[in-house]
Amino acid sequence: MGPQSLKLLGAPGLWRLLAASVRLQPRDAVEAGVAGPVIFACLHRDILPSLLFVRAARPHLLVSGSEDGAILVRALAGSGFGFVRGATGEGGGRALVELRRVLDGGGAVGIAVDGPKGPFGEIRDGVAHLARLTGRPVVPLAAVPTAAIHLRTWDRTVVPLPGSRVAMRVGAPLVSGGGAPEAEVARLRKQLTDFFHGAGGQP
Repeated sequence: MGPQSLKLLGAPGLWRLLAASVRLQPRDAVEAGVAGPVIFACLHRDILPSLLFVRAARPHLLVSGSEDGAILVRALAGSGFGFVRGATGEGGGRALVELRRVLDGGGAVGIAVDGPKGPFGEIRDGVAHLARLTGRPVVPLAAVPTAAIHLRTWDRTVVPLPGSRVAMRVGAPLVSGGGAPEAEVARLRKQLTDFFHGAGGQP
């Protein structure tokens, strides 16, 4: 059995363990007053605690079409999430349309904004384009765990240790204004970069 098969088998168990034992503050997005058609945004680094935080809002997640994306979908099966496979960057028009449809229908979406392959902390334009097209707010999230493993991967993934506490930093909603498209995208991207530098430590 290859490494990919082992990850596929182990991912659901790891998710269940984290979901049952990690304690978030605030407990979840609904408790924090964040619900409805919003765009949750985090770095890939914080994807595990961020998923725990937003699951009560039952968002549709943007998940890459890669094998790692397949692992995430398998791990989260039955947890109330929806999935949009693809990307919002080059060649990602279909994914952008599907995410917009979810937001227009009153649902929330979740995007890791420095992906799907990095560089770490470099915000992609897709989330800003989605906010501009839909008028929906972007809610940035960062996680600060008391105890965690930091993987030696491009995204520096944080895996909270079972039983640990995680302080969730929830940024003020960022809304696209009426400026020129390129200026609005640049403005939102800078606001997200500033948040992630300040809330969860420098990317």
